Amino acid sequence: MKKWFIILIATLLLIVITFNYVFSKGEFVIGSTSYIAMDAPIVKERLPFYMGYALHWDGLGKPTLNNVTLIKQDGTELNEDDIQISVTSMIDKMGVTGVIDEESVIKEGYINDYLLVENYKVDDNFLLVFRVELHDANYENNISHLIINYQNFGFRQQQILEFEGFFKELE
Repeated sequence: MKKWFIILIATLLLIVITFNYVFSKGEFVIGSTSYIAMDAPIVKERLPFYMGYALHWDGLGKPTLNNVTLIKQDGTELNEDDIQISVTSMIDKMGVTGVIDEESVIKEGYINDYLLVENYKVDDNFLLVFRVELHDANYENNISHLIINYQNFGFRQQQILEFEGFFKELE
């Protein structure tokens, strides 16, 4: 009887480990990115703008996003109280946002196609959009990573992606 109990426990443990390994495999891949120059008129005027980033889920299942967090180079999270820059993340269900000013987003009706990141069920490809508002003209591009918290097959997971920020110096 003891022998069967040990075999049963070992088999169940092996099944759980295999299930966890197989179904926790998968990753988000950034397919395309958007940048804007610091000397662009919209940036100089400190008007809000939207930037789209195409992402692809490469794995089994269809994960559900919990949140997206930007991490600064010093390792701290970018939060609402940041005095240099404000960023809000959304999903563009139409997949059309590149770099666009807020006035155009509202005028063209794109704002109606933006969904909350929380509880968004990922298919394969989706467009992550950031609403960016620069508060400090001396802001230096200090965002280094993007953290995606999600759930797949009931398992909470987190992925850290390198992220070059929103601004690039044109050469």
